[in-house]
Amino acid sequence: MSSSSQLRLALLAEESDIQRVASMEAASYPADEAASESGIRFRQKNAGAFFWAAYLPSGDKTSETLVGFVNGTLTANDELSDESMSQHDPHGSLLCIHSVVVDHAFRRRGLAAQMLKRYVRIICDSQPQVTRIMMIAKAYLVKFYVSCGFSVTRLSPVVHGQDPWFELELDCDAARRPPMIQVDAFTSEAFQGNPAAVVLLSSSAFHRPEATEWMQRVAIENNLSETAYAAPRERAAKSPEDVVEYDLRWFTPGAEVKLCGHATLSTAFALNDAGHVTTDQVLHFLTLSGVLVCRFEVRSDTQKLLVLMDFPEQPAEPIGPNFPLDEVASALGVEPETILDVKKATTDLLVRLTPEAFTKVNPNFVQLGAFDVRGFAVTAKMPQDSASDVDIQSRFFAPRVGVNEDPVTGSAHCALGPYWAPLLKKTTIKAQQFTPVRGGFITLDLVAAGAGRVLLKGEGVIVLRGKLTSSL
Repeated sequence: MSSSSQLRLALLAEESDIQRVASMEAASYPADEAASESGIRFRQKNAGAFFWAAYLPSGDKTSETLVGFVNGTLTANDELSDESMSQHDPHGSLLCIHSVVVDHAFRRRGLAAQMLKRYVRIICDSQPQVTRIMMIAKAYLVKFYVSCGFSVTRLSPVVHGQDPWFELELDCDAARRPPMIQVDAFTSEAFQGNPAAVVLLSSSAFHRPEATEWMQRVAIENNLSETAYAAPRERAAKSPEDVVEYDLRWFTPGAEVKLCGHATLSTAFALNDAGHVTTDQVLHFLTLSGVLVCRFEVRSDTQKLLVLMDFPEQPAEPIGPNFPLDEVASALGVEPETILDVKKATTDLLVRLTPEAFTKVNPNFVQLGAFDVRGFAVTAKMPQDSASDVDIQSRFFAPRVGVNEDPVTGSAHCALGPYWAPLLKKTTIKAQQFTPVRGGFITLDLVAAGAGRVLLKGEGVIVLRGKLTSSL
């Protein structure tokens, strides 16, 4: 477990912590550059909302140790100067960072970068009046601050000690634009699998009253089968060290849905790609379907990253005696006698066909959309003469929620796995789902996740990184 993954930021408040911060400041800067204890106290008292301390669990894990801090003051001026950096104007929009300090005993662990990046996210999220964050730094630290999102603007006119300083700036308005990452899920190849967009939000933006409408509009704009929205939760004091919690919602272009497997897998890959979660951590997604657990695994044969998703099983229930089987056959373009079974799986219909009929499916989306279900999971056993190691095949149609056909549907396999396991007499099933143009693979484990759960395992490929110009 890396130290940075356990780092917690909190406003500096305790007297003992203020004294420790003053000592760390004095030990970290030359005497002609370090702020005095009275200067530290001035910033904490007058600009307390911008004075954050970083903590790590102590050795016995019953308390925390203050290991670093970041502080700044506001100015109404447009530029950094000796005057603007020596005062605090609560009505200012420019935040001047004075100190970024990690205790000597905790350096060389990546804590400084993690601390500063989190500080910037906190300020951008909680202080809307701040439009820019600026600082001055010596030449040997410029590369570090650039890696944290700052840009060099000029050689600073501020005289502070004996060495020259460079001025750096971070545009908060640009930083507030939500990042969006597009992932092809359940595949190791770009332009295969099932694409999903993942929008990473702050916690406050995620929970705003207008968030639902905005999320739906972005999903319509993306025009993908799913757009996921994730926001971090504050780490609970008693949470296991390796657990990271996120709120998660999913939207099709037509509606919000309660569960989406491929967009959950995509979110895990996106968070790892963006540096918010490491492969040795466990993700807990809080969703409309409860807590979904995701872990990471590296394939032994290809060394590629896999995501393991622990999802609730969706039992396949018998349908009523008056079910319109002929209408389902007509909507799928197959003969009624080729339908071997139909089950209700929560919000979907599971339709099992003969392998031969499966190859002839020709969906009528208008007819399918008339059924009062989220979608149709149409499935068949792989032909016995197939050279593939795949056990089952499927297609998924959901015109009622705005997705005529989905390339790979993780949530549908929460029903397909438990349905097929007794028929195949297997507890680990290799599944393939596809459309005429793309598809992917999912491995289903009916034992590892425990009773009433299904473990879905798949790969993913990042195909796009960017930022939305429209934000909440």
